[in-house]
Amino acid sequence: MGQGKTLKYGFMTLPRSMEESRELAVVGQDYGFDWISVADSPTVYQESFLHQLEIARIAERPMIGPLVSHVVVRHPVIVGNLLATLNEFTGGRVIGTLATGNSAARGLGMKPARLAEVAEAITCIQGYWRGEGGTFGESRIPATGIERQGCPILVSADGPKAAELSGQVGDGLLYGGVLDPGVRRRRLAAAKITGDREAWIAPSVSMFETYEDVNEDLGAVVVAMCNRAMRGDLSERDISPEIEADILALRKAYDYGFHADNTRGARNATVIGDRLRNWLIDQFCIWGDEERFAATLDDLAEEGWTGIQFLIGQGDQVATVRRIGERLRKLGYVSGSVPAA
Repeated sequence: MGQGKTLKYGFMTLPRSMEESRELAVVGQDYGFDWISVADSPTVYQESFLHQLEIARIAERPMIGPLVSHVVVRHPVIVGNLLATLNEFTGGRVIGTLATGNSAARGLGMKPARLAEVAEAITCIQGYWRGEGGTFGESRIPATGIERQGCPILVSADGPKAAELSGQVGDGLLYGGVLDPGVRRRRLAAAKITGDREAWIAPSVSMFETYEDVNEDLGAVVVAMCNRAMRGDLSERDISPEIEADILALRKAYDYGFHADNTRGARNATVIGDRLRNWLIDQFCIWGDEERFAATLDDLAEEGWTGIQFLIGQGDQVATVRRIGERLRKLGYVSGSVPAA
C-alpha cells in the first residue's frame, strides 16, 4: 500500500455557475490537485472555456483544460486558438483533450467525428500552432507564419481503436472507459506511454459505501459515462449478454436534455434497474471505504498510469472535492494544506 502517492490527481467539474467554479478553484488548489478541468457540454452546462479562464485566474498552480474538446460543433482552428490563448494566459498550464464528441454530437442529433477526423484535427491544430496552416476535411487553414503557444493534447479514448490512435498522434491518453483491470491494461498498452507522454484515467468518484448511496450521490454521472463509453463493438469489453442488453436499452432511453445531471431529479438514473446500476458503479466509479479506495489507486499506480482525473457530478461539487481531497491528504497521496470549510 502507498503506490498511489506516485500518481498525479485532478478533477473535472460541471460548469453550472461561476460562483461554484471559483470555490472549486480555491479548494482544488488548497488540497494540492494537479489538474482542474471543466466539462465541455454546452447543451446543458455553461461555456467551458470561460470557466477554465476564471479557474486559472484564481488557482495559479494546477494545470487547466477542457474535458473533453471535440471538432463536431467547433472547427479545429477554433479549438486550437482557444487552447493556445488559454495556454498563453496561464503561462503554459494547459492540457488539451480531444475526442469524437460522442455525447455533444448525439445530444444535438449529429454524428460524432470518426477517429480519422480526430487524427486529422490534431495534425491540423498542431500545424496551426506552428503557423504552417493545414487542412481539415474540405476546409483549409492558411499559413500565417504566426507561432502560437501550443499545449499537450491527450486523445480521449474508451474503446480499443481510439486507444490505439492515442499511441499514434497527440501526447498521450485520457481513458474514460470501464475499470475492468484487463480492459484498462489493454488501453494503457495501446497508448505506448514513454518519455513525456502521459496516460490519465478518468472515473467518477464517491466516498459512499453502498450501491444505493453511491447511486443517490452520482447516479446520473455513471449512466452518462456508460452511454458515452459503451458504443461500437462491445464484445471486447468483457461483459455478460445480460449487461449488454441492459446497456442497449439504456442508450435508447437516454435523455440528453439531462446529460450527467444530478440536480434535476437525475432523470437518466431512473431508466436502469439494480443489475445495471451496480455494474455501472463498479465499472465507472472509484468508491467505498478508505481501504477499498486506496487499493484501487495503488493498483492504477502499479499499472503505470500517470494520474487520475476524477469526474465530479454530484449536486454539491465543492463538498465532494473537499471529501476527496481530505481522503487523499489522509492517505498521504496529496500534499496540500487543509483549507477552511
